[in-house]
Amino acid sequence: MPSSNIDQYLGKVYLPSTPGTPVGKFEFILSSETLGIVEIGLPVTAVTSEGVVVGVVTDMRVLGNSGSPIEIELSGRFPGDRIGELDDICIATAQVFYSEFIRPVRSGYVRNATSEELSLATGAHKLSWPVIAGAVKLGNGEFSPVSLDGSSLLGPESAHLMIGGLSGQAAKTSFAGVLLKSALESGKRSDKKVAAIIFNVKGEDLVWLDKDPSIGYELSDTDKVLYKTMQLTPEPFKDVTVFAPSLPGGQGTRSVREDAVPLRWDLMQVWPYLKYFFPWMHEDEKLSAFIAEFSELCLKSKNPATRIDTFGKLAAWFDEILKVGDMAENTNPVAWRSHHIATIRRVRRMLTTLPARCGGLLTDISSYKENDLQLDSITEGSVTVVDIANMSLDVQSVVIARILDKLLKASEEGSLSIDNLIVFVDELNTWAPSQGSENSSIKRILQKIATQGRYAGVSLWGCGQKLSKVDEMVRDNAATKALGMTSDSEISSGVYGKISTGVAERLATLPKGHMLLWHYLFRASIAVQFPRPSWKTGKSIGSNIQSKKLGHFGLESDKFANMIDSIPEEVVNSALENSTSLKEFRESILSVKSPDMTQLAVHEKSTFDSSNPYEL
Repeated sequence: MPSSNIDQYLGKVYLPSTPGTPVGKFEFILSSETLGIVEIGLPVTAVTSEGVVVGVVTDMRVLGNSGSPIEIELSGRFPGDRIGELDDICIATAQVFYSEFIRPVRSGYVRNATSEELSLATGAHKLSWPVIAGAVKLGNGEFSPVSLDGSSLLGPESAHLMIGGLSGQAAKTSFAGVLLKSALESGKRSDKKVAAIIFNVKGEDLVWLDKDPSIGYELSDTDKVLYKTMQLTPEPFKDVTVFAPSLPGGQGTRSVREDAVPLRWDLMQVWPYLKYFFPWMHEDEKLSAFIAEFSELCLKSKNPATRIDTFGKLAAWFDEILKVGDMAENTNPVAWRSHHIATIRRVRRMLTTLPARCGGLLTDISSYKENDLQLDSITEGSVTVVDIANMSLDVQSVVIARILDKLLKASEEGSLSIDNLIVFVDELNTWAPSQGSENSSIKRILQKIATQGRYAGVSLWGCGQKLSKVDEMVRDNAATKALGMTSDSEISSGVYGKISTGVAERLATLPKGHMLLWHYLFRASIAVQFPRPSWKTGKSIGSNIQSKKLGHFGLESDKFANMIDSIPEEVVNSALENSTSLKEFRESILSVKSPDMTQLAVHEKSTFDSSNPYEL
């Protein structure tokens, strides 16, 4: 053991006589002085006569000389008994990540790996486009970056990322956000034009990407060190645009953001996606025949005078058809062409109620260009968020499907101004389950992106609590996988390959801010640490802290939450500091309070004809 490495020395290579040391891993006996340093995930280097071998500790075990529990029990009864005084030894198993030769490890000693050795072991020297995914803490306490291949994460060589783990414990969206920031910034350094589109299907974690962290979520010193290690600026995203379905009447959106751009589509735009509202539609021959004939003769008519391309025209057309049909029903039940009047009435109920069903997403007139996602808004470094968290599942499906269809087609045609587009979809267990689904059409779109997207530079990033329950075409086409804290049943599902006992235990107890990564550059999975998001996520912890101050006012916390709803945090905090009574506090915030439109029932002007009650 060279004296220059005494501070790094961990132990000596263990070479059992049988069955011997295989290729791809090695064991070493820990010295008593460094026993408290080594744990699962630590990068180590074996110094042998054939050179250095870099690995990561994946398992550990303790050996003693006790043959039976009786020996242990009896040894404690007699002072000075030799059996009770013998020490144990600890043996660690390391997975080889780098070796110059594909041969078993020879005798030698083991020390902490250096940052340069870990970089070599994780293949950073091979990369022309590195995307740093996190950092590994070395034995000396320093952090070393771990990079992914941008061409295999975002295309075209391979693509896609799957992130799994327990809900609320694995920090899946936080990791996705940090990795997204890394991908965008590394793209600029590598002369790649990268952009992203995010579908926010729940909560508020993904709609405030351009805002500073909330009170109580400020970055720690460790977070700042991790950002520096990952070569990232610890600040919010700069170019963020949020889209959300419009409210009824076209004023405002369903998003919690007041500056969200409204999505408001017309009949022509939503027509190809009727199956999302009526999945059984094509199973009914009469209904599907009417839809097909109406589409060809009316919806796509070349004559503007006869074209039915808005919900307003559609309602008027149905009124006219049924008016004539009602008059002749006793003599001729056919209302339009060969279609029975009962079929017409059924279709009318289905189609004319869609605008109300979609809560403002659909308009009775033609849609304006600015009320739709425009391709020219997706530029280098931009992040587009589609906030559909407050919509029903079928409406969410339509929004996701239409936007993905539009983007995938544009990417295949080369009409986007970027090289790589990241599509982030949360809750894959809902949108692409392995068995059965009410959203099978969404699953087919995700399957298409997973299998063909890399050719067009589209990379699917998805999150799911249980990746074993995600459709295999979506899951297994991902070149990179990340896993946070995970249940034992999920770990043993088999979709993550063979996992050692030590790694399985590490995975089941993985704290927030850590992820286990699988990537083609890595010989096995590797655990990385990532920083807390440098943008606003969720609700402010400070609000709870400030609510305690209202104890002097005699106000309960739930009433306080309702009182400050939709009011900026800085306004609430300022009002609390400057108010001496509940009355003063209420008056100071009343002027800036606006109603939460997602919690109110908003109605369009009624079109009910009181002289014709049958219209109900």
